[in-house]
Amino acid sequence: MTTTESPFSTAVGRPEMPYGWGRVPYAYEDRLPWRNLPFPDEEYEARIARLNELMREAELDCVVLWGDRADGSNIRYLTNFEDFYGGQTIVVISVDGKVGMTTNAVMHGEPMHSGIQDAWPRDIRCAAAPRTVTGSASAVTVLNHVADFIREAGSVTAVGLVGPTPTVIDDLIADVAPGASTARADDLLARMRTLKSPLEVEVMRKACSIADAGLIAGMGAVAPGVTEFDIAAEANYAMFKAGAEHPSFPIAVVTGERSGFKHMAPTAEPIKGGDLVYIDLGGRYMGYYSDCSRQTVAGEPSPEQLRLMETQIDIVEAVMAAAKPGVAIGDLAKIGVGMAEETGYAENLYFRGHGIGCHTHDRPSIAPGNPVELEAGMVFCFEPMLVKFRFGTACWEDIWHVTPSGVERLNEAPYRFW
Repeated sequence: MTTTESPFSTAVGRPEMPYGWGRVPYAYEDRLPWRNLPFPDEEYEARIARLNELMREAELDCVVLWGDRADGSNIRYLTNFEDFYGGQTIVVISVDGKVGMTTNAVMHGEPMHSGIQDAWPRDIRCAAAPRTVTGSASAVTVLNHVADFIREAGSVTAVGLVGPTPTVIDDLIADVAPGASTARADDLLARMRTLKSPLEVEVMRKACSIADAGLIAGMGAVAPGVTEFDIAAEANYAMFKAGAEHPSFPIAVVTGERSGFKHMAPTAEPIKGGDLVYIDLGGRYMGYYSDCSRQTVAGEPSPEQLRLMETQIDIVEAVMAAAKPGVAIGDLAKIGVGMAEETGYAENLYFRGHGIGCHTHDRPSIAPGNPVELEAGMVFCFEPMLVKFRFGTACWEDIWHVTPSGVERLNEAPYRFW
């Protein structure tokens, strides 16, 4: 039997932290007026129902899902909670549809200062960030709340683990559900996130429009004498004006010979006439990412610069014309690789792409040899880049949605800026 000294004892009747906790109430009714979600509750309820189906197939009574600042994409997908502070967030889902969430990503001892009002689940139990707890108080931890969620789930004999769960979670399950087996269940969420709902596609279309604004502004700023910092500043400004929560990742702006490295941080290096200029950026909107690239030349492109850029566009257009449900990704790659060989760019082609959604990299992986077939509902970035060392990068990268009959480009920005 657990005691109050156990790390897995109940949180009932114990202090969350020794001082200043929760002066602003955060019960469900208190959060409702402040919520800002991308979807109606029914979208999240459908996700839980789908997860429950997969749990039953895997013979799991309960799933414990762990997220943190390194990767909170599953948390955002299921709850819409975003960790602004740096902590641990755990969601416990029982096979009967009960959802409990706990987090210690709490600033100032106030969940309502920490974005908790944007989280969807009704049952949210917070704990203070460990670095804010002082004195000798035995403050409640997220482990106490997780233990309570599992106890309240009833008879638990099989638990699925999702995310980078530490070994203490195994100890917790052994303590509160003796004899219960554990198994990795990451694939359940990965499978769910591979196919986007119509509502998700529309949110991602907005994320793409944010990237479009950045691309147009960044490419529009290219001129001799302008620095890489100047281009990055214009692109980031445009994305925030267009509605970005924040950039998807640190922006890459490279010019001249540096553009042959593709992904590098901007510098004070001024652009010279004739330089090839490459930019890779994205903006996140309501938890969903965009990731897009463009290139141009400061002035008139040379014949070889023009051939590099136009060949890359030809590859994108040919491969996407063949893309549709049922086509294997490896077969699509053969089209791009063949075109690179025919044009003399075989050594310069990096045939790449990746699914995108609540993370910059979801399934599917767009790579040679991948036997996975496209399915309607997939959304992916396509970036078959031609990269020549000390010369430059040509990469039109946009986001594509697989429809029942083909693919739909979600971006609208031009892909020629010359």
